[in-house]
Amino acid sequence: MKYKKVILLLLILLALGCFYVVYLMYSKLSFIDTPYLYGGLFFLVLAVFLSFKK
Repeated sequence: MKYKKVILLLLILLALGCFYVVYLMYSKLSFIDTPYLYGGLFFLVLAVFLSFKK
């Protein structure tokens, strides 16, 4: 049970890190770095899926 919470927290932190890189690239250079966007979405969807799974 503790491992699930640790993995969930790690996935959320990875998603936030990816979205932060996307924000920095867009605010400084006016373009979105798509691999980080896709990675952030993937980690976020995976975290949501794990949180609803029994």
